[in-house]
Amino acid sequence: MRFAPPGLEALATVAVNLAPPLDFGPGPDSHHRTVPITGGTLDGPALSGRVRPGGADWQRVLPDGTVFVEARYTLELSSALVGLTSTGVRTGPPGVLAALARGEDVDPADYYFRLVLRATTADPRYQWLATSVLLGRAARPAHQVRYDLYRLL
Repeated sequence: MRFAPPGLEALATVAVNLAPPLDFGPGPDSHHRTVPITGGTLDGPALSGRVRPGGADWQRVLPDGTVFVEARYTLELSSALVGLTSTGVRTGPPGVLAALARGEDVDPADYYFRLVLRATTADPRYQWLATSVLLGRAARPAHQVRYDLYRLL
């Protein structure tokens, strides 16, 4: 038996504001850095609110410029707090990755940046987030990560 491909429910567009990276330097498997999260917003058909300051994106950067991200931060939705853990990958052609590393705006169609997110909350209004598979398609403009957040149906 083969299942039909799952659908996606659009939840919000999220803009996560970032401070300059803290560079740990090269490690045995990749270059390590942390990018502090300074705030942000989310707005969409199912969710709206803000990204609270605090949290960070812990990154591993491969020699070709591919970045593996692992971020933890907090959303505030209608006075409820929702914790998010986001893991993902950003990769593409070397010239595009170099332009992103310099902080240049690059068309998101020119590179691959995808996220898988897990939510946690004590608020019953948003418990459905904690029991859903959440996905994001992202872009990296200067000083920010923007992504469209979806619930896998």
